[in-house]
Amino acid sequence: MAVRSRSSLQLFLSAQTSRVICSRNVQVKSAEATPVYPPILPSRTAKSKSAKRRVLLEFFDRLRTVEPQEKISALTRIQRMKYVVCPQTPAVGADKWYQHFTKTAFLPGLPDELSSPADLESVGSELRSILSDALLQEHWHLKKGRAFIQKEYKQFANPFLKNAVSGLVASLARTNPVLQLSSLDLSPHVNFYWVNGERTIPRGHRSGRVEPQRFQIDDRPHSQIRVRKQLPEFVPLGTDVAAEVPVIQFAPDCLPLFRRQYENNISTGAKLQDPCCYGHTQFHVVPDRFHRDRLIAKNLSEHIEVFLRANAIASLFAWTGAQAMYQ
Repeated sequence: MAVRSRSSLQLFLSAQTSRVICSRNVQVKSAEATPVYPPILPSRTAKSKSAKRRVLLEFFDRLRTVEPQEKISALTRIQRMKYVVCPQTPAVGADKWYQHFTKTAFLPGLPDELSSPADLESVGSELRSILSDALLQEHWHLKKGRAFIQKEYKQFANPFLKNAVSGLVASLARTNPVLQLSSLDLSPHVNFYWVNGERTIPRGHRSGRVEPQRFQIDDRPHSQIRVRKQLPEFVPLGTDVAAEVPVIQFAPDCLPLFRRQYENNISTGAKLQDPCCYGHTQFHVVPDRFHRDRLIAKNLSEHIEVFLRANAIASLFAWTGAQAMYQ
């Protein structure tokens, strides 16, 4: 018959007693075994979420090692219906819409660095004489006749601005070392493609799906100046700006803005290997159908600033966005 008895713990704790000592280090990580078989991957041609995820991951891994031109062509190869934004639009209130599309806040007035009139008066006399010479060249010395209806741009404004810009760049290059190595483009083609927001497809075989809203700007400025060094910012990115970006809840079709389907273009208006890859100044000429006196007669005098502001917002966003994509 078994009888229970109590034994003292001193026998186990004494130095003469033989006891089992655990010397295993549980904090040491065990060696990882090398896999014998290759990992199991989903098929690229299967109609499953894992297969689509594998195709996307391999596509983006391949894009990280190619040139910027190939990256842009690969990211914009899928052609869908997109809203074509016209910089010079006659729509009423277009500046608010363009600020919403481009996420741009508008600050009126000149920057603080250029607000002092003493700096402007020092170079104003020389620039005024250059503009006077270019104006006399087109309206007096060449003895041009009267232009056809809505042809004043090609006959007077285009050559005048070309001569004026060339003279201004040559004059300012003596005091501005940045313009000494600049490049002047005449009639460039500036394009930019981007996405902003989402929309639900209303009809068709893809109805009900949510896709991003696509936009395209095809700008044709008169001329532009490019430099080799990036210009400093007037307002740093970390500065708190009092102006806010307007939010519009309506669809872009209400502007009106029309949707087209063609090649997605992103271009700065210059060759990719050109060392002058940073923008300096862009010049635009309003179309012949834009008449200030007619707008004032229709009691739409405030639309004059709206038209010019919308043109500036869209053109500047397209030019700077295309430069950022290639850099």
